[in-house]
Amino acid sequence: MTTYQPYLDFSAQGFTVGALMGLYARLRQDQTAAPVVAPIAVFAAFAIEAYVNSIGARKITFWDDLERLPWKKKVEILHKLAGSKPEWGKDPLQFAKEVFEYRDKLAHGKPERVLGPVFNDANEAGRLQDLGNLRPEWYTRIDRNWAEASQGRFRALMIYLAGLYGLHESDHLLSSHGGIFIDDGGADSLR
Repeated sequence: MTTYQPYLDFSAQGFTVGALMGLYARLRQDQTAAPVVAPIAVFAAFAIEAYVNSIGARKITFWDDLERLPWKKKVEILHKLAGSKPEWGKDPLQFAKEVFEYRDKLAHGKPERVLGPVFNDANEAGRLQDLGNLRPEWYTRIDRNWAEASQGRFRALMIYLAGLYGLHESDHLLSSHGGIFIDDGGADSLR
């Protein structure tokens, strides 16, 4: 008796990249002065690490042993095994460092006191505080300009990482592929 079993080779990076692209689309639609951009930094980090793991799992046989390493160490290993040396001080890898710095501050942040300017009038000081504009310096860099520029920088990073292993520039968009196993009692086949 012949049996049929559907299968799907799922790739998480395609879904995280898709979510990130959705955030970029919302950013373009949201013309307010201060759109919410922190999720872009967080999803960029998710997408970068997912793609690093995708490349590693497909190209390095012992990748499962490296899975729990920090993202930066994994990128260094990908470079070393590809016969390359990472240049962290310039894009596209500089972008990855920025993204993970923001993500780490957002995910592991500790309370920090932010001091505003000194006023001679309590009402003026209160108005500034009421506006909610006091932010840590690092957080002020995650603004609309950074978010808009990050889309091109993200794409450049993905193309760069793919290029280390001769993968197509759109490889980071791969989300899944599948088919059907056919077992007819002899040699199994795929459709």
